Amino acid sequence: MPWTVLELKNLGHSMKPFEIDCGGFSGTPLGTASGSSRNGLRRAPALGLALFLLLSGCQLTEQKEEQVPTSPQTPEQLDSLAASELPVEPSLSAVIEYLEAGKTDAAKEMITVLADAAPASQLLARLLRQIDAPIEELLPGPYRRIRVADGESLSLIAGRELGDPLKFYALARLNDIEVPSRIAVGTEIRVPASPAREEADGPVDDAQTEITASEIESVAEYLVRSGQGNQARRMLIDRMQADDVPESTRSMLVALTVERATTLRAAGEAERALAIIDETLSIVSGPSRPPELSEIRGRVQSDLLVRTAERLRERNEFLQAHDTALQAVQSDPSSSRANTLVGEIRSDLVASLHNQALVAWRDRDVDLAIRTWESLLDAVPDFEPAQVYLERARRLRARLAQP
Repeated sequence: MPWTVLELKNLGHSMKPFEIDCGGFSGTPLGTASGSSRNGLRRAPALGLALFLLLSGCQLTEQKEEQVPTSPQTPEQLDSLAASELPVEPSLSAVIEYLEAGKTDAAKEMITVLADAAPASQLLARLLRQIDAPIEELLPGPYRRIRVADGESLSLIAGRELGDPLKFYALARLNDIEVPSRIAVGTEIRVPASPAREEADGPVDDAQTEITASEIESVAEYLVRSGQGNQARRMLIDRMQADDVPESTRSMLVALTVERATTLRAAGEAERALAIIDETLSIVSGPSRPPELSEIRGRVQSDLLVRTAERLRERNEFLQAHDTALQAVQSDPSSSRANTLVGEIRSDLVASLHNQALVAWRDRDVDLAIRTWESLLDAVPDFEPAQVYLERARRLRARLAQP
């Protein structure tokens, strides 16, 4: 899904750029495209904690990893980050793209430009440190060796092995990889035997550890671009707990939820899709629901009701199955599956109940015949044979009741 590059806003803090010597932020292992809680995104007493909270929410709800795209195999795909395609407007997302493409000097120049407007940005400081700090300080040994599997990239490996997908550049330096986005399947690389956990030097003013909405959106944009949309969605959900969340954050969260729910629905995981939709709705709903969320929720709910109706039909519980199928159509009137199922169950219901009523009628069990035809007509009021027989049965019962 394409995303517009988001400009960083002026953070308004006075501090010399990159005075603080801090490590990479920790987070949940993240997935990525190949080839190439809620408790705390606002403030934290130390740099490490602030940036740990930035990504730590990514595993709170959905534990199952989303499918990772396969690694590109063609030269054309490997050249997707050619210099001619790289962004020129300064942004945090653009810095990450330059680092992915191995354009280190251009990335440093852009960091300098951004730091003039955001001198207290810890994300910029940490990216710069990945470029300039000795690699043995960033990723100290001992090391172990792993092979890059199909669908993996340095970002995915950094998230899994180091707890931070943005440490892909440090991992590239450790392994003398000039272009991080061009890691080939089967490549053997070194990773620290134990993830490095760098600590902040001491207490830091809360204002200096503020992570802005613009920065979070830029990181989310990077995660989406690298195939980690679900992790980006978790991060945005945490950000929604802050005050004065901009509409752009809300819109990005809604779009990512729709995308994730659509993927889960296509995979037949309607329950999980419904859960993430309702989670997002509980956060972003105001006077009215976002229409795109309401639409996908109706489709997912219809899928679940269809599944229930089919199970009831298999047990010959046609009345309940018919009612459930009708609810499925109400949830998603455009669902051909639900509409077809209503017609099929209607035929089953008519055949079953009408036959039961006729058997009771022949056996002179008038009351049972009447109850059965009434149940049939409650579900299918336009079935004319049942109307005729019910009227006859009621007249007979009236005559039998006379003294």
